[in-house]
Amino acid sequence: MIDKLELRLPRLTLLRPAVREFILESRHFKNSSRAMGSGRYEWVTNLGPVGIDALLHYSLKREENDPHEGEHKLELLDSGKRGYSGLVAQIEGVVEGPIDDLEFMRIDLCADMKGVPVQWFLGRLRVRFKRIAHEIGIQKYSRIGKAGIQTLSVRQRPNIVRVYDKVAECADQLRKLKRRRSRDADELTLEREFGISEEQVLTRVERQIGGQRIPREIECFGLLSQLPDFNPFTNIEIHNGTGATVPTITDCGLDKWLTGTCLRQLQKEMGHQQFVRWLSENSGRNAARYRKRYADFLQPDGDNLLTVQSIFETYRESVMKQLAA
Repeated sequence: MIDKLELRLPRLTLLRPAVREFILESRHFKNSSRAMGSGRYEWVTNLGPVGIDALLHYSLKREENDPHEGEHKLELLDSGKRGYSGLVAQIEGVVEGPIDDLEFMRIDLCADMKGVPVQWFLGRLRVRFKRIAHEIGIQKYSRIGKAGIQTLSVRQRPNIVRVYDKVAECADQLRKLKRRRSRDADELTLEREFGISEEQVLTRVERQIGGQRIPREIECFGLLSQLPDFNPFTNIEIHNGTGATVPTITDCGLDKWLTGTCLRQLQKEMGHQQFVRWLSENSGRNAARYRKRYADFLQPDGDNLLTVQSIFETYRESVMKQLAA
């Protein structure tokens, strides 16, 4: 599924008359709900008042050696709820002229995995990022959530992998909708608003791709038809168990059992991604040797519910349905 789209609007992009007029009026409302301040852009405005569900980030500020100075960014809202025709309508409501050559600044692609809790991914998920000279920063792994683990995030901007509880996210959105609804409106429910139930287990696996990391085969709006054949999850590994039993002291001896048991506990607490990184840093980059020696201790608990291939197949089915709508 396409969950989010942001497009670059070149300086000479011709905007619809209603949008141009709205922009001119919005200049007088800076630092308000109509024209908010923005870090890299002069300001950002919500185009909702002119019937377009999108944010326009107006005029990229001047930065040294930046060829995109003065360009705008169009951030489409609720892309995951729209089919291809709806996405076209959003863009054509802003842009006057061809839209196929408009480049993506960010695209989020995702798969919703039914019956697989976020917790299941904690001991199994690993994300590989290619390390190249002009990438700055280190790989980060975080767990977010008040009541249990709701979100796993591995990020190295502008590329991010998230695994999160979709039901919990929708429930949070529902609470916000209820605060805004009128007293006479019908009762809002998860089933009615999002098509899911509170008892359902639904985890979203999401890949955010942005900046210069957007692949050529999907770099502009006219290439959306290529998405079913594009796999956004090639950098994800699922570390499934082999069914081996955890060794006892009798099986392997006290020293190996103590070390293996300790490593097993650390992997449960940290999650597979963080554990492998920690082990590499504290073993003189010999993590592979330790993981091989203590493999029977480091097998994930529980059933093997899915693979990377099944995530891709779920994504492919959903994006084909979205593009056909």
